[in-house]
Amino acid sequence: MIRTVLKHPFFYIVVLFIIATGLSTFGHSLSSGGFNKNHTPESFSVELRDGGFYPSELTIKVGDSITFTTIRDKNFWPASDPHPTHEFLGGFDPARSLAAEEAWTYTFNYSGVWRYHDHLNVSFRGNVTVLEPSSKVFLKSTSSKEECDGLCFDERIRETVRKEGVDAAYALFQDAFVAGTLPRSCHWTAHQIGEEAYQLFKDGKEFPITEATSHCGYGFYHGFLEGLLRENPDIEYALSFCKEVEAQLGDMGLQNCYHGIGHGFTEDPPDPEVWGDFEAMIKPGIKVCEFLFGKDSFRNLNLCLTGVFTVPAGFSADGEFGLSINIDDPFAFCRTQPYRYHKACYGEITPKLDVILDWDLSGLPKYLDNITDDKTKRLVVWVLPSVMMARDILKDNHDDYIVGCRENFEGRLQYVCLAGTVFGFFSHGIPGEEYRKVLEFCESEAFLGNERELCYSEALRQMRVQYTLEKVINICELVPEAYKPHCTETLHTPPYDDPLFDNI
Repeated sequence: MIRTVLKHPFFYIVVLFIIATGLSTFGHSLSSGGFNKNHTPESFSVELRDGGFYPSELTIKVGDSITFTTIRDKNFWPASDPHPTHEFLGGFDPARSLAAEEAWTYTFNYSGVWRYHDHLNVSFRGNVTVLEPSSKVFLKSTSSKEECDGLCFDERIRETVRKEGVDAAYALFQDAFVAGTLPRSCHWTAHQIGEEAYQLFKDGKEFPITEATSHCGYGFYHGFLEGLLRENPDIEYALSFCKEVEAQLGDMGLQNCYHGIGHGFTEDPPDPEVWGDFEAMIKPGIKVCEFLFGKDSFRNLNLCLTGVFTVPAGFSADGEFGLSINIDDPFAFCRTQPYRYHKACYGEITPKLDVILDWDLSGLPKYLDNITDDKTKRLVVWVLPSVMMARDILKDNHDDYIVGCRENFEGRLQYVCLAGTVFGFFSHGIPGEEYRKVLEFCESEAFLGNERELCYSEALRQMRVQYTLEKVINICELVPEAYKPHCTETLHTPPYDDPLFDNI
């Protein structure tokens, strides 16, 4: 193990391969309840102090209420996990930032273990155990084979991080994926693991960060750095952490860590004074990215900028904080940005089109008319299918992507679309085994002409990026002879990645 000395307690990083294990069994706490006339509702108080919520754990009964206040001279926002959706317990969310002198009361009408946080500082967390009025204990054991919905699965993931570590949480995810019971996307799950791992880090607990943290689009680092930088917005501190990530996981780990820096320095939620102002929301993050990488390579600047733009892009997609996406012209804001910000802005707005287009590629071409730059147009066509795959990854057949790319795009854009589809398998597939579905996809009888050639070429290029050379060589034994030359191809340039972006 390598000991990493930063401004927080010691923490350890070791590179290991993820080992799949069965789902862990522990208390499941999402039973529903209601008012009981034999119970007289009681009132409790929780106070947010500089060290967190006090008391941080509280046991009450259905029908009881908790009033939240703070002694900190700052706004606060107590809300149900998970951050930032607050969906575990609907209504446990004031839906706005509270002034320091305000109080907010919530009545708990359902039994369960309800974790919550301060939406303005996710490192502040609390836990409310709500019992049925006639019960002292309500927890029940959940079978490892029992299917689990999204809320239950998030709770299992976080509990596993706390009790067994990061690798065990990824193994739980992988097991659910293989069983076909995964209720959450790969990246979402990794983000949750990162958030919970930061809580361990903050508390000075040692835990290994292994190669597993590179799975699912490095969502781990997005969640981890968001917590880290909300708590301690120190640029040098963040860079030191990223350098250690690079030492252990190489260039891809470093790249996603830089994305995490941009994400962490962009307020979520934003100050009420900037609600409705996309430009004002990105300003602090842009300033940090320019300071760190403005004179560096465009790649590093862009990685940081993607972390910035993804935050208000998410607000816009959800219609939050005064932002929304213009359905007729979703990229209108991006056109007003400096050209070197375009790749990040367009790249982060595009994923939000999946719902708008109802996961149908046929609606994308009309949005390309207002994009005059060919590099940006190719980027948009590449991103959308890769994002849509998050919903479709468990399907047995993906021929609709092949047909969709062929019927809606011509020439190079068709190949860009197929390449984005291939990348989607790697972004959302079973960690470490993404190649299996990719190879199945490349064998589809729906391919025509040289489309199959493109599929194998791009699939193997991605494998060389994602896997060790030894692993790629072994996988190549599964590739038809006609396409094996792509296994060792070193000069293949992906059709969506124009090097001219780096010469801005």
